Amino acid sequence: MSKNKSSILIFGNCETPSILWNAYLASKDTPHVNRQYIVLEDKPNTLKIGSSGWTEMNPEELLRFENNAELVVFTKELISSKVNSFSKPIKNALTHYFQWVEQECIAFQESSEEVDPLFSNVEQLFFKAPLLLPHPKVTLCDEQGNFSGVVNFDLSFIIEDITYLISLSEGQFVRKSERDLREQLMNSNDKIRYVNLNKPHEKNELDTVFINELLSYIPSLNHFLEDNTLPHSIYHLSGLDDLGN
Repeated sequence: MSKNKSSILIFGNCETPSILWNAYLASKDTPHVNRQYIVLEDKPNTLKIGSSGWTEMNPEELLRFENNAELVVFTKELISSKVNSFSKPIKNALTHYFQWVEQECIAFQESSEEVDPLFSNVEQLFFKAPLLLPHPKVTLCDEQGNFSGVVNFDLSFIIEDITYLISLSEGQFVRKSERDLREQLMNSNDKIRYVNLNKPHEKNELDTVFINELLSYIPSLNHFLEDNTLPHSIYHLSGLDDLGN
């Protein structure tokens, strides 16, 4: 598929998606996964917290961390920093998702006898979880391949070759123009699924109602610890990225 026909998923705060689209068209060697967008035609089968590209960390930055626990804290803060300061439901969703991931890792560590002890601590297993992207925007083009706009959502996962686009609408009114754009997007790509969830609460304890609803729509989330790949942090050495993907 030509570049001007392939959608990109922009994530995080972005007020000028058309500029990113033009930069994508003009680029020759920009990775398909980078800190601003993902090329959906060339997306990874599953985008994990420990996948390469989305952080673009350099070796010098790694020196600030004394252990994996510090790296986990930094990673959670990095993802949360991509959320608009006024978007509390999205921040709450990320917080509850991180809590759930860590609980799953603890339970797995305590119950599994088959995992190599060197790679079974919670701070390593955390990076095997799918990456939850805030503020995803998927680009749309006209028949000539010209940029025609974006479809906005609240959160997104890429799991087992499916891009899940999540809205925390809780019955809120959605403009007809936005509904039409979403329908156009869904009809154009059979690897995209739309999920509509209720907003999570703001309390510190895990919102099990929100998590259970999320898992009911995306059951593959339950199995992130079952693959045989070794856990990999967000730092990747060139040539060794296959360990974390």
